[in-house]
Amino acid sequence: MGYLVLARKWRPLSFDDLAGQDSIVRVLQNAVKQSRIAHAYLFSGPRGVGKTSTARILARALNCAEGPTVSPCGKCDFCQSIVNGSSVDVIEIDGASNNSVDDIRDLREKVKYAPSAGRYKVYIIDEVHMLSQSAFNALLKTLEEPPSHVIFILATTAPNKIPITVLSRCQHLPFRRITAATIKERLGYIISREDNICISEDALVLVARAADGSMRDALTLLDQVSAFSEDIQADDIRTLLGISDSALLLDVVRAVLSGDRKSIISISGNIYEGGIDIKGFSRSLIMLIRNLLACKVLDSIEGLMDFSEAEKEKISGILSLTSEEHLALVLEALVKSENDIRLSGFPRIALEMSLIRASFLSSFRDVGDVINKLSRGIPVFDPDLETPEQNSVRKKTETGINNTCKLSSDTTGGKDIWSAVVRKIDENNHPLACKLELAKAELNDDILTIIYNGGHALHAESVKDKKNLVERIASEVAARAIKVKIESKKKINENNEDIRQKILNDPLVKEALELFDGRVVDVRPRNANGEK
Repeated sequence: MGYLVLARKWRPLSFDDLAGQDSIVRVLQNAVKQSRIAHAYLFSGPRGVGKTSTARILARALNCAEGPTVSPCGKCDFCQSIVNGSSVDVIEIDGASNNSVDDIRDLREKVKYAPSAGRYKVYIIDEVHMLSQSAFNALLKTLEEPPSHVIFILATTAPNKIPITVLSRCQHLPFRRITAATIKERLGYIISREDNICISEDALVLVARAADGSMRDALTLLDQVSAFSEDIQADDIRTLLGISDSALLLDVVRAVLSGDRKSIISISGNIYEGGIDIKGFSRSLIMLIRNLLACKVLDSIEGLMDFSEAEKEKISGILSLTSEEHLALVLEALVKSENDIRLSGFPRIALEMSLIRASFLSSFRDVGDVINKLSRGIPVFDPDLETPEQNSVRKKTETGINNTCKLSSDTTGGKDIWSAVVRKIDENNHPLACKLELAKAELNDDILTIIYNGGHALHAESVKDKKNLVERIASEVAARAIKVKIESKKKINENNEDIRQKILNDPLVKEALELFDGRVVDVRPRNANGEK
């Protein structure tokens, strides 16, 4: 026989050879050990993850001369006949080309006959979702109550197309995509036993990523690149498969997040001149930013993405320069523009425009954080670098905010006094302190007004009963006589859209948005302490 491709040469022959399907292997091995074999199985999952191979392994496990066993010998006549495809008791049917009701009727007649050599007659129907509705209907009764010597194994990449009447008659085992790390490990094992394949570690990582969870695709790609070069390097993989360089993707991400539009234009030119598929590059970029967002949310990059150590260091540097909100907005912008890039007659220009638009988000500021900084006297900009317009708006903003901050009306600091009062009360009366924390406090001269808004107003009466205690503690903290007033205000019944519109119409907000080139992303209420 001539050359045998790697995908066929290294097809799994035992449960131990199946990669990335540990839960499936465990179910089937226990079923064999306990003699609890179902009469019908449905194997579903993406292409190239081991569905048909698992069906053949199960057939060998049941009919091996030493079995039923979870470890077929591979030497007996039955094991050998399955490997070379000559077994008369294991019938593989292509559902795409044998999908008529007549084909199923023929199958129903043949299942009546006992196996010629093995213990079971195993029918493997591949791509079973391609059967016609009439064929499915003809199969139902036989599938539900087949002869005791018959086992059906149905395999499909589209389980949603299988009628529920068929699903209810089968044990459904969903196969998963195989992780790039598992694929890389398996490829490394195969390469160590192949004399004529020499591939670098970085190139192997690229092959594993390009396989997109399919072990068969990974072996096919490895076959392809091994014919391209005797010593396979990462650049060979990128050239042959048109894969985007991770370093290039990370450079684009850094340029977008930092607002470096000159680099964006330069890099997009390199992408175009290098012959890289712009549409594929766009999809890879979106997936990378999605992974960066996940890393930021989980506060970890370990075990999430299959990158080299050098790339992980670069990713850590990028993540330290951005926030979850910024990444989410950039991802949203690029996802919306992906369709324009895919359908555009000028994909390079469409890519450049989408990246430049996303780069404007580099000046993104959370308005709540800006207001908090200004209220504490922390400058948002370096005053030495401000333009006259920025300086003017900042002063107006600070003035507007400070005019509403009534808790700083004395030398000790109203906020400090109120915080000290609550802490001291908490030492002896924790429930009362919890109720006070829900209130807004205003200190004007010697009068401390405790205000409850909306739903917190129900605490006002119980706090009034302790008014003398609060006055005594406040007087001790302020070192002067303090009178306490307790007020409750009804919640203003406004819907979110009314509140949002009112905020957008506020002159101070308009000037702040213009200054920061920002936009209102969300409107959220603040609690009594002025926090989100």
